[in-house]
Amino acid sequence: MNLLKKIFFIDFIKGLSLTFKYNVSRTITMRYPDEEKWLPYQRFRGLHTLNRDSQGRELCVACELCAKVCPTQCITVIPMEDVGTDLKSVPRGISDRIAKVYEINLVRCLFCGFCEDACPTTAIRMGRDYELACFTLDCAIADKKKLLTPRDIPAEFEGGFVVKAKFIRNDEGIKVKPDLSKKKRWW
Repeated sequence: MNLLKKIFFIDFIKGLSLTFKYNVSRTITMRYPDEEKWLPYQRFRGLHTLNRDSQGRELCVACELCAKVCPTQCITVIPMEDVGTDLKSVPRGISDRIAKVYEINLVRCLFCGFCEDACPTTAIRMGRDYELACFTLDCAIADKKKLLTPRDIPAEFEGGFVVKAKFIRNDEGIKVKPDLSKKKRWW
């Protein structure tokens, strides 16, 4: 029997038949980012976000608990007194203190979520952005302005879907914007 396998190349034919079977089957490869984009689940730990309340005030009270609990010490928070206590100006935060500087070094960050757990005001949350590649180390520092910008995917969106995507050109480069109206399950 072993001699017949060697003469008629039975093992080679089995392997080749498997290759041909996959060659004619439907592809499962995602056409990312040209046509499709995966939207992660709600509990996905991606790029951090700093949140505001319904009136637009910053929720961060600069208590520095997130910086203290961070195992890699990648968060820098410098507090300052919130200007706007007089009648002419409106305060920016929900308390007397806000963060003057809030920076996260994304190269050192483990995306563990300890900062999110330690925050008493739910100011910092782990977002859903996972496209964090950049060409310089300058874009690897998430400052307060970058963290306060609203995200494309709303927090209440369920996630775990593959959606159609389109390219948007701007000064920073090309971004991929998901179309949340048409979605299909990943699996």
